[in-house]
Amino acid sequence: MTHPDDRYPPTAPPGRTQRDPWRYDAPAYAPYDPYGQAGHRPPHVLQPQPPGPDLTALRSAYRGLRRVSTLAALGSFVAYVLLSCWAPDLMGSEIAGALSLGMGMGILQLLVTFAAVFWYGRSARRSVDPLAQAVRERSVRPARDAGVAG
Repeated sequence: MTHPDDRYPPTAPPGRTQRDPWRYDAPAYAPYDPYGQAGHRPPHVLQPQPPGPDLTALRSAYRGLRRVSTLAALGSFVAYVLLSCWAPDLMGSEIAGALSLGMGMGILQLLVTFAAVFWYGRSARRSVDPLAQAVRERSVRPARDAGVAG
């Protein structure tokens, strides 16, 4: 014999759906606001700003720089590994004295990696760093206007 109050799952209180009745006991908390009331922030706290065109240009330049240097270094390495696995006779062929094609490509792999690192640094100084400096100056200016030493 069962008691009418021993139903499972329990019925939802008024205003709740029957779909998830086991969640109705969870207390509702207000979202955390470290400054007390929402919207009343101290003047030294920077307000979030939507990304401007200079930040978008910085992201695009950095993304292009990463892609080119990564594809150059990884692409040459993958080609070296694939040729080593599927064309061992080709990689073992001599090109000059005791130097085989595989050893020559291994040395070339080092050169390609160093060239990609060198190109990345040079291109970053030329194209990405000026954009980063502009974004940095734009984000620091509101703090200086608010009277905070920056």
